[in-house]
Amino acid sequence: MFVSDILTQKGGLVHSVTPETSVAEVAQQLSTRRIGSVLVLDDESSVVGIVSERDLVRALASHGAQALTLQARQVMTREVVTCDSDDSIDTIMETMTRGRFRHLPVVRHGELLGLVSIGDVVKARLEEARHETEALKAYIVAG
Repeated sequence: MFVSDILTQKGGLVHSVTPETSVAEVAQQLSTRRIGSVLVLDDESSVVGIVSERDLVRALASHGAQALTLQARQVMTREVVTCDSDDSIDTIMETMTRGRFRHLPVVRHGELLGLVSIGDVVKARLEEARHETEALKAYIVAG
C-alpha cells in the first residue's frame, strides 16, 4: 500500500495558514476542525512550515499567554519532512516514528498533494491486514 492509496481514500484537502497568521487563530482552527496541525504556506503555496499541537505547547511554555499574539512563523517547525505519493506505508511509518511526528505533507515535484497523519496510516494498515486475513481465510476454505 502506498501514500497515493491513502490520498485516494481521504482526498487532498489540506488546512493551511500564512506565516503571518496569529497563534490564537491557528489554535482556533485546530480546535474547530479537530485536527492536529496546519501547514504554513507562502504566497506560491509552497510549504514553509508546519504548526502542530506540540508547537503550540512549546510556545505556551516559553511565552505564556503572550504566545497567542505571536505569528505562525515564530512558532512553526521550519524543517518540514515530506513524502511522495509513491512512498510505501511502511516507509512513512518509519519516517514518522524516527522523526517523532504525526503529520507528513505529501509533495511531488514541488506541488502539495495532501497531508497524511499517523491516524491515516494506522487506518490503512488495519484495512490492509483485514484484506490479507480475508484472503487467507478464502484460501484455507478453498483448500
